[in-house]
Amino acid sequence: MPDKAQTATEYMIILAIVIVIALIAVGAMGGIPSIGGGAKQRASSSYWESADIGIVAHSFGTDAVGTDDTLVIRNNKESQITIRNISLNGNLVYSTATPFTAGEEKTLHLDFDCGNNPGDRYSIDVSVNYTDDITASTYEFHGENHKLDGTCAQ
Repeated sequence: MPDKAQTATEYMIILAIVIVIALIAVGAMGGIPSIGGGAKQRASSSYWESADIGIVAHSFGTDAVGTDDTLVIRNNKESQITIRNISLNGNLVYSTATPFTAGEEKTLHLDFDCGNNPGDRYSIDVSVNYTDDITASTYEFHGENHKLDGTCAQ
Protein backbone atom coordinates (compact mmCIF):
# COMPACT_ATOMS: atom_id res chain seq x y z
CA MET A 1 0.00 0.00 0.00
CA PRO A 2 2.81 2.55 0.73
CA ASP A 3 4.15 1.94 -2.79
CA LYS A 4 0.89 3.15 -4.34
CA ALA A 5 0.92 6.34 -2.29
CA GLN A 6 4.54 7.03 -3.22
CA THR A 7 3.81 6.41 -6.91
CA ALA A 8 0.79 8.74 -6.83
CA THR A 9 2.82 11.46 -5.11
CA GLU A 10 5.65 11.16 -7.63
CA TYR A 11 3.14 11.30 -10.50
CA MET A 12 1.54 14.49 -9.12
CA ILE A 13 4.95 16.16 -8.66
CA ILE A 14 6.01 15.32 -12.22
CA LEU A 15 2.64 16.56 -13.56
CA ALA A 16 3.04 19.85 -11.65
CA ILE A 17 6.54 20.35 -13.10
CA VAL A 18 5.28 19.68 -16.64
CA ILE A 19 2.43 22.21 -16.19
CA VAL A 20 4.81 24.90 -14.89
CA ILE A 21 7.19 24.34 -17.82
CA ALA A 22 4.26 24.53 -20.29
CA LEU A 23 3.05 27.81 -18.76
CA ILE A 24 6.53 29.31 -18.96
CA ALA A 25 6.85 28.26 -22.63
CA VAL A 26 3.43 29.67 -23.57
CA GLY A 27 4.17 32.92 -21.74
CA ALA A 28 7.58 33.31 -23.39
CA MET A 29 6.00 32.92 -26.84
CA GLY A 30 3.41 35.59 -26.11
CA GLY A 31 0.42 33.23 -25.91
CA ILE A 32 -0.80 34.94 -22.76
CA PRO A 33 -0.60 38.71 -23.35
CA SER A 34 -0.01 39.70 -19.75
CA ILE A 35 2.84 37.20 -19.38
CA GLY A 36 4.63 37.16 -22.75
CA GLY A 37 4.31 40.79 -23.82
CA GLY A 38 7.73 41.69 -22.48
CA ALA A 39 9.44 39.00 -24.55
CA LYS A 40 7.62 40.13 -27.70
CA GLN A 41 8.58 43.75 -27.02
CA ARG A 42 12.25 42.81 -26.47
CA ALA A 43 12.34 40.79 -29.72
CA SER A 44 10.80 43.71 -31.63
CA SER A 45 13.26 46.16 -30.09
CA SER A 46 16.20 43.91 -30.95
CA TYR A 47 15.14 43.67 -34.60
CA TRP A 48 14.43 47.37 -35.06
CA GLU A 49 17.70 48.53 -33.47
CA SER A 50 19.72 46.56 -36.02
CA ALA A 51 17.51 47.10 -39.11
CA ASP A 52 18.82 49.16 -42.06
CA ILE A 53 16.67 52.07 -40.86
CA GLY A 54 17.03 51.44 -37.13
CA ILE A 55 14.52 52.54 -34.52
CA VAL A 56 16.66 52.87 -31.41
CA ALA A 57 13.89 54.18 -29.14
CA HIS A 58 10.24 55.17 -29.42
CA SER A 59 7.59 56.74 -27.24
CA PHE A 60 3.93 57.16 -28.14
CA GLY A 61 1.21 58.62 -25.94
CA THR A 62 -2.52 58.00 -25.86
CA ASP A 63 -3.51 61.53 -26.84
CA ALA A 64 -2.64 62.54 -30.40
CA VAL A 65 -2.85 66.24 -29.54
CA GLY A 66 -0.22 67.71 -27.25
CA THR A 67 1.73 64.49 -26.73
CA ASP A 68 5.41 64.40 -27.58
CA ASP A 69 5.54 61.24 -29.67
CA THR A 70 9.07 60.38 -30.76
CA LEU A 71 11.11 57.95 -32.82
CA VAL A 72 14.88 57.86 -32.44
CA ILE A 73 16.08 56.77 -35.88
CA ARG A 74 19.58 55.53 -36.77
CA ASN A 75 20.95 55.06 -40.27
CA ASN A 76 22.52 51.58 -40.16
CA LYS A 77 23.37 51.69 -43.85
CA GLU A 78 26.88 52.40 -45.17
CA SER A 79 25.94 55.56 -47.07
CA GLN A 80 24.03 58.77 -46.39
CA ILE A 81 20.26 58.63 -46.79
CA THR A 82 17.45 61.15 -46.59
CA ILE A 83 14.23 60.04 -44.93
CA ARG A 84 11.30 61.47 -46.91
CA ASN A 85 8.37 60.24 -44.83
CA ILE A 86 7.29 57.72 -42.20
CA SER A 87 3.93 55.97 -41.93
CA LEU A 88 2.68 54.05 -38.90
CA ASN A 89 -0.20 51.63 -39.48
CA GLY A 90 -0.66 53.22 -42.90
CA ASN A 91 -1.01 56.77 -41.52
CA LEU A 92 1.52 59.40 -42.58
CA VAL A 93 3.08 60.72 -39.33
CA TYR A 94 6.29 62.37 -40.54
CA SER A 95 6.96 64.10 -43.87
CA THR A 96 10.05 66.30 -43.49
CA ALA A 97 13.08 65.46 -45.64
CA THR A 98 15.76 64.62 -43.06
CA PRO A 99 19.32 63.61 -44.05
CA PHE A 100 21.22 60.98 -42.03
CA THR A 101 24.90 60.22 -42.46
CA ALA A 102 25.99 56.59 -41.99
CA GLY A 103 25.54 55.65 -38.32
CA GLU A 104 23.84 58.94 -37.39
CA GLU A 105 20.92 59.02 -34.91
CA LYS A 106 18.23 61.69 -34.75
CA THR A 107 15.07 62.12 -32.69
CA LEU A 108 12.02 62.71 -34.86
CA HIS A 109 8.90 64.26 -33.32
CA LEU A 110 5.61 63.10 -34.77
CA ASP A 111 1.92 62.82 -34.05
CA PHE A 112 0.60 59.31 -33.38
CA ASP A 113 -2.11 58.02 -31.03
CA CYS A 114 -1.14 54.52 -29.85
CA GLY A 115 -4.18 53.56 -27.79
CA ASN A 116 -6.87 54.54 -25.33
CA ASN A 117 -5.06 54.21 -22.01
CA PRO A 118 -1.51 54.56 -20.70
CA GLY A 119 -0.06 51.07 -20.42
CA ASP A 120 -1.95 49.73 -23.48
CA ARG A 121 0.27 47.55 -25.65
CA TYR A 122 0.67 48.35 -29.32
CA SER A 123 1.99 46.55 -32.37
CA ILE A 124 2.59 48.95 -35.26
CA ASP A 125 3.40 48.47 -38.94
CA VAL A 126 6.24 50.84 -39.85
CA SER A 127 6.96 52.13 -43.35
CA VAL A 128 9.90 54.46 -44.08
CA ASN A 129 10.35 56.11 -47.48
CA TYR A 130 13.96 57.22 -48.03
CA THR A 131 16.45 58.17 -50.72
CA ASP A 132 20.00 56.83 -51.00
CA ASP A 133 21.88 60.10 -51.45
CA ILE A 134 24.71 58.52 -53.49
CA THR A 135 22.52 56.84 -56.13
CA ALA A 136 19.47 59.16 -55.79
CA SER A 137 17.32 56.00 -55.72
CA THR A 138 14.18 55.99 -53.58
CA TYR A 139 13.26 53.02 -51.39
CA GLU A 140 10.43 51.93 -49.12
CA PHE A 141 11.53 50.07 -45.95
CA HIS A 142 8.86 48.01 -44.16
CA GLY A 143 11.02 46.22 -41.62
CA GLU A 144 10.60 42.86 -43.34
CA ASN A 145 7.08 42.76 -41.87
CA HIS A 146 8.32 43.04 -38.27
CA LYS A 147 6.00 45.19 -36.18
CA LEU A 148 7.17 47.80 -33.70
CA ASP A 149 5.88 46.66 -30.29
CA GLY A 150 5.65 48.68 -27.11
CA THR A 151 3.50 50.15 -24.38
CA CYS A 152 1.66 53.48 -24.54
CA ALA A 153 3.13 56.25 -22.42
CA GLN A 154 1.05 58.85 -20.62
